[in-house]
Amino acid sequence: MLITGSSSATSLVELGRLDAWYFLSPGAAASRRLDTAKADGLRTRPVGGARGFADVWAPPRFKRVYAADGEAHIGYLRPHDVFRYLPVEVDRLSLKRSKHLSRYRVKRGTILQTCSGRNLGPSAIVDRHLEQFALSHDLVRIETGDERLRHYLLAFLQSRTGQGLLRRDKSGSVIDHITPEHVRAQEIPLLDDAQIEEAADLIARSFGLIEGARTELIDTLRAYEEGLPRPGRSGAAKSGWQVGSRSLSDRLDAASYDPWVAQVRQELLAVGGAPVAEAADVRKPPGRYKTYYVGRDYGIPFLSGTQILQFEVINQRYMAPKTFMDPDLYKLRPGWSVYQADGRAEEALGLPAFVPDDRAGWAASGHVGRIVPRNGTSPGWLWLALTTWQVQVQIKSLASGSVVDSTYPADMEQVILPPEQGIDGSAIERAWEKFRQARQLKDAAAKLVDDALAGLSGVGDDALELDELPEPDGGGGMADDERA
Repeated sequence: MLITGSSSATSLVELGRLDAWYFLSPGAAASRRLDTAKADGLRTRPVGGARGFADVWAPPRFKRVYAADGEAHIGYLRPHDVFRYLPVEVDRLSLKRSKHLSRYRVKRGTILQTCSGRNLGPSAIVDRHLEQFALSHDLVRIETGDERLRHYLLAFLQSRTGQGLLRRDKSGSVIDHITPEHVRAQEIPLLDDAQIEEAADLIARSFGLIEGARTELIDTLRAYEEGLPRPGRSGAAKSGWQVGSRSLSDRLDAASYDPWVAQVRQELLAVGGAPVAEAADVRKPPGRYKTYYVGRDYGIPFLSGTQILQFEVINQRYMAPKTFMDPDLYKLRPGWSVYQADGRAEEALGLPAFVPDDRAGWAASGHVGRIVPRNGTSPGWLWLALTTWQVQVQIKSLASGSVVDSTYPADMEQVILPPEQGIDGSAIERAWEKFRQARQLKDAAAKLVDDALAGLSGVGDDALELDELPEPDGGGGMADDERA
């Protein structure tokens, strides 16, 4: 059997594929781009294998053994967690009882390539923050001691050509997947030395900015938390408590009456803390609307509750303006703090991100809360205060819902913020600005690679359009990645 292209025919048996996506996807155009450039003399090397320049592997699936209270542990991250601005553990694994845990630790400088589901495609380099965690088996590890080639490799993998080729090789009846073998065999174009040097330098600078921003923000957060009240759980707050009927409000769930959370609030007030309502407005636009996803050139960049926390947006979507009766209600402004208002209380619910300049005018889901500074409140300090564990435990205790946990603006307004205590909010904002600069450099490196290959092949970026549009969900309900 033959499948006929524009000027050639290829044996289906030779390719070993029967799915139409493989032949019609943007990856097919990416493949033509690379093949044409190779025909004109461009040299390539595979990522791994005997001719490659990196060790490509992935650990086997493993049984996660969760740590008990007080047990020595290591934080665990899922694949999409590594793309957050500030990755935080989603579980704690037992150091003593987990087998072969060293396989799931990663070293600084390792490239992590996502290989499954909607996370398939993006890649990142492990920094000092990420190397503290154990990572999912569902990330392909790419290791090379050549720093220049490592950074150039990431530039190619993040280019539209590289993404098209990686995604072309995906397979799976339900969940898209690629294997270490696919990544190992991926051909990397060897551009001229000056182009490789420039792309590698851009990625190196981007990596340094991300690592620096994470270090500054986490160090500042830890120092701030240390200076705040730190009541521990003990007595009734640890073993259980009773609430008299006269003390009941309109809530019947235990978490909202937790005496430990009440003590945290009281001690924050005692040292000069105040409700969110005194420092900011809390907004949450309606969450019910019919979604209309469109191509990148026709819509507003759109963020879900999970995506607001991501440095690099996974599965980026664009929403038609007609989706919203008033699009401005959903658009973000620089300096706001945004948080997942609906989700899982035990995970990212209530965790804030800072809106940078390059996401001004982007829209966010109706499941995302907005905290808008006022009365001269420092936006940087406000984000920091909302991120402290003393505030996070209050937010999570207020969550309600039988299936999906939810928070409401009226509840958020009553959360007690810690006092400012001389925090330099402008320094925090400058640290967040580094993420924007890092994105800009990373995009420039990817564009440099794409432009060079387009010049060699004549295949433009318009042939590599990567949008894969889902059907409208019909009711504005939470998408799967909102709940994650």
